[in-house]
Amino acid sequence: MHTFGEKNGISQHVASLARAMPDGVSVQVIAGSGKGLPLFSSLRFPVLELWRALRADFDVMHIHGYGNFYSFFGALVSIVKGKPLVWTVHGYPRIHGARRAMYYVYRYLMAPFIFFRASRIISVSDDVVQLLRKETKKEILVLPNGVDLALFSPRAPYTEAKCACFVGRLDPDKGAERLMECKTLPLLFIGPDEDGERERLQKKAEKMGRKSEFLEVPYEKMPAAYERCRYVVLPSKYEGFPLTLLEAVAMERPFVSTDVGQVRATMKQLGLDDGTFILEGDVGAKLSELDKKDLKGQMKKARERLEAFSWQSVAAKVAAVYRQAL
Repeated sequence: MHTFGEKNGISQHVASLARAMPDGVSVQVIAGSGKGLPLFSSLRFPVLELWRALRADFDVMHIHGYGNFYSFFGALVSIVKGKPLVWTVHGYPRIHGARRAMYYVYRYLMAPFIFFRASRIISVSDDVVQLLRKETKKEILVLPNGVDLALFSPRAPYTEAKCACFVGRLDPDKGAERLMECKTLPLLFIGPDEDGERERLQKKAEKMGRKSEFLEVPYEKMPAAYERCRYVVLPSKYEGFPLTLLEAVAMERPFVSTDVGQVRATMKQLGLDDGTFILEGDVGAKLSELDKKDLKGQMKKARERLEAFSWQSVAAKVAAVYRQAL
């Protein structure tokens, strides 16, 4: 049971995980648009989804994400149905401004109940494990995101592409606006709008006289979208384990990111020089620096190491967690 069936990394994680489950494990995904709240669009009330979950016949309830009402109501359903609960945390939110009031409601009133109820807690990244252990008083299992290597396969080297790209939700916390620090390449924003952020970015790009394009692309057509990316940039304020990292590497596209979540550790695991790809200053300066290098060989070798992140491998480990919970 997950927040809502929109186009975001957690939704894609759930869909990919469900498809890759080993024989003998069937999955019913309960998601939907829900009833939204102002200022914090991810906090949506699962009205019809709650009814569907109560009527469903299942052995384990698996909820996803920290900071959404679906996780809380999924935990309630697990009690009503008398079934074990597995919870996957996809990063710990860093909320600022007026939205922080709602975060405190969740953090101190709802999250402790989920912690208490969950028999197994999974994190997609190591960076929040200590925090979650302190908060939950339970052991945290780290299982990464995955990638479909059959789908994400490069056709041409990154040097033939022209655009500096942002891939993901157009959410202010994702830092998409910082892509405009790059003044030498056309800008391509790929992802769904969040609370009017696309219109704000479009107006800013026009005001700055920047050549920019905004697209929403179905998941199955994302490889063609990545082919247009010379560099994939994620200037996010916080992340767990961004799917875009694995997808960009699978497409042999240099991935430039702030030092968030599991990014640096995964780069090292894939044999990428984190000093080259971690973003610590101006986006434009970093991409100009990379343009002076030939990264094709490094990206090709990194892709060869992605087998450990296949969805089949991840799904087999999650299925083992279900059996343990039972």
